Parts: sequence; C-alpha cells; structure tokens
Amino acid sequence: MPKKHIIILAILTILCLYTVYLTNFAFATPDPNRVLTVNPGESIQAAINNATDGDTILVKAGTYYESVVVNKSVSVVGESPSVTVIDGKGTAQYIFHVVASNVFIGNFTLKDTNPNPNTYSYAIGVVNVVNVTAKNLIITDVVIGIDLKSSNFTKVIGNQIKECKSWALRLHGKSCNNTVVGNTFENNPTAIIFADSLSKFSKVYHNNFINNTNDVVSWAVNYFDNGYPSGGNYWSNHAAQDLKHGPYQNETGSDGILDEPYANAPDKYPFAYPLTFIEIPIAGEHFQVIASTNSTLNSYELNPQTKSLRLSLSGEEGTVGACRITVPKKLLSCDQPNQWNITSSDKQLNYLSLEDEGNTYFHFTFSQANRIVVEIKGTNIITEFTSMLALIVWFGIICTVYMLISKFWKR
Repeated sequence: MPKKHIIILAILTILCLYTVYLTNFAFATPDPNRVLTVNPGESIQAAINNATDGDTILVKAGTYYESVVVNKSVSVVGESPSVTVIDGKGTAQYIFHVVASNVFIGNFTLKDTNPNPNTYSYAIGVVNVVNVTAKNLIITDVVIGIDLKSSNFTKVIGNQIKECKSWALRLHGKSCNNTVVGNTFENNPTAIIFADSLSKFSKVYHNNFINNTNDVVSWAVNYFDNGYPSGGNYWSNHAAQDLKHGPYQNETGSDGILDEPYANAPDKYPFAYPLTFIEIPIAGEHFQVIASTNSTLNSYELNPQTKSLRLSLSGEEGTVGACRITVPKKLLSCDQPNQWNITSSDKQLNYLSLEDEGNTYFHFTFSQANRIVVEIKGTNIITEFTSMLALIVWFGIICTVYMLISKFWKR
C-alpha cells in the first residue's frame, strides 16, 4: 500500500475513534447493574431478595398487595405513580421498610395501611441509614406518610402526601440534614413534625402546604426557605400582601413572594400562590420550571426555533392574574436582562426579573380569561443535539478531510 494511503487511513481512524468517544456509542464500560422486572401477580420482595447492590427493580403497572423490606442498595421504581399501586389493604404495618443506605423509591401510589393511630403504620419507613430518596409518590390513607428514624441525608422530593391519620412526614431519633423539596402536603392533621430537638439542620422549601391542621411542628433548628430570590414554601393559611420585593421585601413592586414571613415555620420568603412543577426533558437532561400563579396552568410548550417557553393558562374572566416563574438559565436565557420579551396573547407585559447563578425569576400580571397564552422569549435556548446528529456532522468532517488530504497528495 502506498505510504500516502497509510497516512490517510491513520488520520481517518483517529477521527473515527474520536467520534465514537464523543457520542458514547462504543468502548464504554458496560453497566454491571441489572434491571429486574416485576409484573402484576409477582412479588416485589422476591425481586429485591434476588437483587444485588446497585440493581433496579422495575415494577410494571398494576396493583400489588405486600409489605416490602428494602435491605439492599437498590432502586425500586414503578412504571407510573397513577397506575402502579401498592395497597396495604387496611392491615399492613408498612409498605416499604428501608434498612439499607443508598436506596431510591419512586413512581408509586402507596395507600391504606393499618388505620389505628396507635400502630404508627407508615407508607415508607427509613431506619438508621443515609442517602435514601423518596420521589414522585402519591401517598394517602396511612397513619404516617414517610417516617425517618435516625436517618440522615434523605431526600423527599416531588411527592403528594395527603389525608394521613397523624403525620405526613415525621423525623425523629436524630434525623439530620435531610432535604424536603417540591412536595404537596394536603389535608393532614400535621404535615411535618420534627419530633425531637436532635432532628435538625434539614432544608424544607418549594413545597405546598394546603389545608393541614398543623403545617409544621418543630423542636429543632431547621430551614424553611432557600433564600432570595429562590423563595420558600406556599402556605394556604398564610394571608399577607405582595406589594414589595427584594431580600428584605422593602423595594417597591411585587415579586410573587409575600411581604410578611410565615412565622410558624419560620419561612422568610413564602410564596403568594401554590407551586406547579413543570418537568422538561431535553438534550439528555432534565429541567424543572416552577410556576406560582393564581391561574390554572393547562399546558406548556418549549420552542427551540423561537427560543421561547409558552404557557397556556386559564382563570376567571375579568380578574387579574399573577404569575411568578422560575426558569433555569441552562434551558432558556438572555445575554442581557433587558433582552427578555414576555407577552400575553401578543400583548407586551411588564415584568420584574431577578436572577441568581442558576435561574431567572420572573413576576408579571395579566388580565385573566378562559384561555391565555403567555410567551417568555429569550435569546439562548438549549438544543436537542443528538448522538446521531453528532455522527452525521463528524462524518461530514471526515469526508471533507479525506477529500482535502487526497487532493494534497495528488499534487
């Protein structure tokens, strides 16, 4: 083979290997962890017994009747919380009892444990472990929703916990440094109880507390907001005005945060309206947009072509709508704060814009109607640059390089 052809092949080989490296199509280390599937009529506990640390138990849609002990570092994931149900049938002491660290439980409806308050039955019990996550769960008709005993660095994220007999979330036995974010606690005698003075230093923010007899009972130092402008929680029993903004709520202009702290928690930056969480998966990443509004959020659309986020809202005709929305900068951003353009049914809206390192926060008002479309337009938006597109681009580069080198060697 002529020397020049060897050089060309060597260059092309290097470019091909680099393409594979960028797109992660090959030469990646195989994932040693397994996915074990549980179908209706099969046992979740049996799957856990057969699992090893790091495995995932995927539970298919259906209704299951069992109490499950999680004694390995596994993920137990339902197909969807609305259709993957574990029912305690009114007799179970617990549905999940977690005694291993590094566990994930998500995407289930958990309901109907023993209703006798003296039994302290619970949907999820976490005992003497660290780094357990309970996410995207619907928990109802139990004595205790989630019970943390002597457990630290637990994450309770994005759950609906309602109509418990005693507590939606109990932390006791020196349970510290836990995170409670993005949940809705509704119609409970007590939403959250920190039951002793040693269960402290947990963070509780961006939650909805709606129609609970007691929102929080705490005997320890814990934190109920995420600072300004990120904000705290929504409390349905906290009535105050929203006329000011700023870290001290002393600057003219509304920001969607009430001017008076919620003293019962305490929460320095309580939201004026309930929080709605919009999950946007794009470009292999997952983003969360948070809306706090007195309107009903019906749908959303992220448009990469117009670099905009469109919200479809509805409310009582003729009233004033208000919306505070949090947008991750990596998802949608502007080079300068004054470049944002916010419209309602093509009418320009005045808005307050605040930001921190990761997010932009907007507050604006509008005239409500049966259907309103609010568009938030920026100058930069994340794009879906897929691995296949990467291959096409690199293939084009390789062909171009090949033609240039061939032309050079023919001289």
